[in-house]
Amino acid sequence: MTDVVLHIAEDRVQLHTSSGEFDWPLGDEVVEIARDPAGAKAMEFTAALEAGATRDQRAQIGLRLHLAVFDAAPPDLWAGLQSGVSERDPLRVRVDIECRALAQLPWELMRDRRQAMWREKSVLLRRGRVVTTADSPQGNTKGPLRVLLVVCNPRDRRLLADQELAMIGAALTQLPGRLHTEVIDGPTLRELIAEVDHVRPHVLHFIGHGMRAVAGDMGGLHFNAAQPTGDTPDAEPDEPRETWTLGPEQMDHLYGSWTPRLVVLNACRQAHAPAAEFADLIDTCLERGSSAVVAMQADIDSPAAAEFSHALYEGLASARSIDAVITSVRNHLHIDEPDGPSWALPVLQCGVKDPSDVVRVEFGHVEPELTRLNRSWPFSELAMFLGRATERRTGWWEETEDTTPPDRLLAITSAQHKSGKTWLAKWCLLTCMLRGEDITYIDLADYTGRGDGGEPVTLDWLAVLRALREACMDKRQPDSMNSTDFARFNQVLNLAAQGGRQWAERMPSSELDLGHSFSVDADRHAERRRAEIFDAFLTTLRNRALARRRPHLLAIDSAQRISESDFRSALLPLLLGPVQEIGGDFPLRILAVAPQSWAGFRHLQEFMPGAPVVLTDFQLHDYKRLAREFWERKLRENHLLRRLSFEDFEALLDRMKGNQQSFHVGVYQRVLDTWLDMGGMGGGMREAG
Repeated sequence: MTDVVLHIAEDRVQLHTSSGEFDWPLGDEVVEIARDPAGAKAMEFTAALEAGATRDQRAQIGLRLHLAVFDAAPPDLWAGLQSGVSERDPLRVRVDIECRALAQLPWELMRDRRQAMWREKSVLLRRGRVVTTADSPQGNTKGPLRVLLVVCNPRDRRLLADQELAMIGAALTQLPGRLHTEVIDGPTLRELIAEVDHVRPHVLHFIGHGMRAVAGDMGGLHFNAAQPTGDTPDAEPDEPRETWTLGPEQMDHLYGSWTPRLVVLNACRQAHAPAAEFADLIDTCLERGSSAVVAMQADIDSPAAAEFSHALYEGLASARSIDAVITSVRNHLHIDEPDGPSWALPVLQCGVKDPSDVVRVEFGHVEPELTRLNRSWPFSELAMFLGRATERRTGWWEETEDTTPPDRLLAITSAQHKSGKTWLAKWCLLTCMLRGEDITYIDLADYTGRGDGGEPVTLDWLAVLRALREACMDKRQPDSMNSTDFARFNQVLNLAAQGGRQWAERMPSSELDLGHSFSVDADRHAERRRAEIFDAFLTTLRNRALARRRPHLLAIDSAQRISESDFRSALLPLLLGPVQEIGGDFPLRILAVAPQSWAGFRHLQEFMPGAPVVLTDFQLHDYKRLAREFWERKLRENHLLRRLSFEDFEALLDRMKGNQQSFHVGVYQRVLDTWLDMGGMGGGMREAG
């Protein structure tokens, strides 16, 4: 919550605290700016953020701002408010700048003799006045945090949009699954409206050049909606589409059926006061219900903009409040460029009382359990899972609408051998687990051997059930089941597999699996006995889900290892069928992963009410962007790679790609391994690998 409100008017300062209100005059120097906002004094202050200004100039402006605000304050008032604060228990300050002329000043530079106030982790400052009065965020508040990244001008290579996107991706590798990001390149206004309505982002992030507002005009974001073609960085589009500007009126159209909580304008000049007759983009966003806006108050270099985004999304992934995140971003930028102005450029405007509400989403676990699960088996490899934004919606997207129940039967398939099916299945499990489902992952390839001719041995229905039981009890699972959970199932299995008089008379049986094969000829009730075994298995999982009050998602990888006839005659009607039909608040769900070439996949597709997720190879237009993201992620994994050059890696990719128009998910790692094995560019290359 807000502890203190620092209100700055044209000639007065007011401090509102829980213990009282205080009032004193604003310093003469700043009062002069309020009365002559276009004068030399105002220009002197704003020039401190320009590239030509020195570090000392910025420090002096910061000291003068501090003097103007606090010199006439009651003695020791500000120091007293900071008594006992810490990073874990910070003082939260909302700086409410009433005077438009003063809002353009670089308040983020404000400092005392000891430190820059806006970089202090125990005193979290933000701009803004309370505008949004809604008690709760719009829509379903379950995670992950949904982010729509809008590349305003994809043809402008100076923006380094691909680098910024890559660094955002790299920022999310430590806690994968916490955020869901999607990208739209150079949309028209109608396309952007449609995408916002579809994705319903919590965070709407623009990457582009801003246009300074001038008298009689309005500020905005410049869009060149043309798409790049070809495989060269500077390729021109075949048919350029119209150029347009996202100003306040256009921004207003975006707030149709959905309101993003946080809007990020990672572009130049948008935090400045607007021209006289026009509300700027920030005011539009806050007045239409967004909780906060982050914008730049001067030109930011593209490399610094990319670093800003990297630090921003590292903070958002860790679920900190937005004021703490932006403070961390400032420190990150200051460490990276201590003599530059980039750390002071972001302006955080909040329109809610509690900045913790801005990007708050709910997960099915609390810390530190949430992070433990996030980093548990089988998710360690997902840090290098690239692309597939739309496909990553599998298993949970429908629940972003409160009225839509999740699909009970899911399937992932592809025609290609290496398309990332397993990675996507694990990502689906991870997301659903973070949202509160129990999950079990099984790769049936681990339960099958090979025949004399080297071909994989297929599993019958009973071997599949036993494998599923063992997987549920595997202690590597994030929430494994106990052997006692399956005691009743084992009793039923022992009797029903043998059949005959023991089964008919329901004689006592061991709670341990005795390993019987299924006897078809023991009696005339084979179909009934088989159905009992399946029912006992499903009852075990349902009872557990009810006891834990959590749905259970079971992912069956390498489903092609199941005998096609057993899949069709037993598993479809007796396992998948009941899963699809059984209702309740804590359902069992199944995700099957198999290639399209598997004969059983046709039966699965006909049985499912929905369509499977079909993966294809990446297309050429994704090649460059994903290469950059792969490289940035690898740098976080192995800092020795910083000795190498992405440009050299990219050149080798181009040579090895040749005339291919599509490529599989593992191509980047294969090329990197080849490069390192070749020795790369000389000494140290093999060590780096």
